[in-house]
Amino acid sequence: VSKSSTYLESNGCKTTNLVEMTTCKGSCSTSSGYSVQTRAIQHSCSCCQELVTSQKEATLICPDGSKVIHTYIFIEKCGCTETECTAREAAAVRQRRRRR
Repeated sequence: VSKSSTYLESNGCKTTNLVEMTTCKGSCSTSSGYSVQTRAIQHSCSCCQELVTSQKEATLICPDGSKVIHTYIFIEKCGCTETECTAREAAAVRQRRRRR
């Protein structure tokens, strides 16, 4: 989990204080190799994404002085999860292997 602080804005309304926001960043395993059983290239891909989230609220102040409650998703935990490999991801793996 990578943390940063920012002001939230929506429809001209804005928080008066910085709000902690989270994102998932990291490397996960992606590979491609020949399988004797299937007689084909097998691809294995995973991506870094949220595993646990929670909802948080922030108060936004509008230009007319009114207050609005904004609900947003806060990432608590990230991890590598399996995903389907696309042709683009498989090509990237092949290119990396050729460079070695």
